Amino acid sequence: MMDELQKVFTAYGQLEADMVRLMLEAAGITVILRRESAGAVYGLTVGPLGEVHLYVPARQFEDAQQLIRSMQSGELENQSDEDDWDIDDTPDEGF
Repeated sequence: MMDELQKVFTAYGQLEADMVRLMLEAAGITVILRRESAGAVYGLTVGPLGEVHLYVPARQFEDAQQLIRSMQSGELENQSDEDDWDIDDTPDEGF
């Protein structure tokens, strides 16, 4: 049986929709995008024809909402894996 879908976000244009979709999918959340086909054909990003609606399964709705709230508040900015990188500030002398 398929989960009921709930609308979790409305983006204004495909670019914004894809950014949010990728963030949610990276967290393991399934995302379905829906938009008016005329908006896609004409490349609209404003008004009702430019809206892209993101839907998630009901069981993942709360997690998706929390991630989107964190994104909108800026909590996800500047979070990098600097500890995972082998960064050496000293220049190589072999060049």
